[in-house]
Amino acid sequence: MHRGVCYILLLLAIANCKPEPVTEEEETPFKQLQFEDVREVLIVGTYHFDQESDYDELDDANQQELDRLITRLEAFNATKVFVEKDPKHDSVYNVAYQKYLTSEDYIKDRVNEIFQLGFRMAKRLGHDSIYLFDNKPPFIGSLDGFSFDVFGKFKDAADEEFNKKHYEQISDVFQTNGKIRNKMSLYDNIKSLNSVEDQQYNISRMHAIEVRSGVNDTWIGADWLGRWYQRNIRMMMHVMQRSSPDDRIIIFVGSNHKWVLEQLMTNTPEFNIVDAMPYLERTEE
Repeated sequence: MHRGVCYILLLLAIANCKPEPVTEEEETPFKQLQFEDVREVLIVGTYHFDQESDYDELDDANQQELDRLITRLEAFNATKVFVEKDPKHDSVYNVAYQKYLTSEDYIKDRVNEIFQLGFRMAKRLGHDSIYLFDNKPPFIGSLDGFSFDVFGKFKDAADEEFNKKHYEQISDVFQTNGKIRNKMSLYDNIKSLNSVEDQQYNISRMHAIEVRSGVNDTWIGADWLGRWYQRNIRMMMHVMQRSSPDDRIIIFVGSNHKWVLEQLMTNTPEFNIVDAMPYLERTEE
């Protein structure tokens, strides 16, 4: 009797242990796009050296910090270096770069990151030229005569609850993180600007505060964000036009460009984004 019950229970257990169905990936009848000419792109976000006064980028200690940065990024083995300047100035900057190749003293008094990062990176890699890729669309329509002070008008406007919904939180994060960043070395500051957290802050700020300004009025916030995308799309296309499929590209650009360029290039089949952080976090061997 006992054996019979056990046998029945065993049969029931086996019956309930159904194997997972084997599913084969269904083949689509539709033809798919294929892209083989892909460029590798590493984007390094930075602050603008000649627009802020927290560091003396030309003193010996910070020159060593910049050299440390160049050394770590050298491992990417870029074939082209792009800097944030409109290509219409190409001849001017490449003449300057040739002077720098002749004498490093040419940039000893030039604070801008174009020289201190772009020129130094390109020379370290043995490049014979530098590449420019910026573009600034005109401020038209609601953006005519634009200044950031205009956003304040809408922040305190009639629909204050809507306009200021995220203002205090984002302002607090900005102030708090700014105090932390002011205590960092130059190298660690630039590394932090490339972190996922800092890039997400930039994304949230533009999509949660600035875009709210002037809704159903001038639409200045939406137009400002739209122009930002427009500018970076144009910048991306400069990179595409001035590079080849076998290039490995490093870009030095203001940190708020990094997130949007990476988004755009991720969605553009001819680019493959390479994360900068593993290079910035490398230790010297």
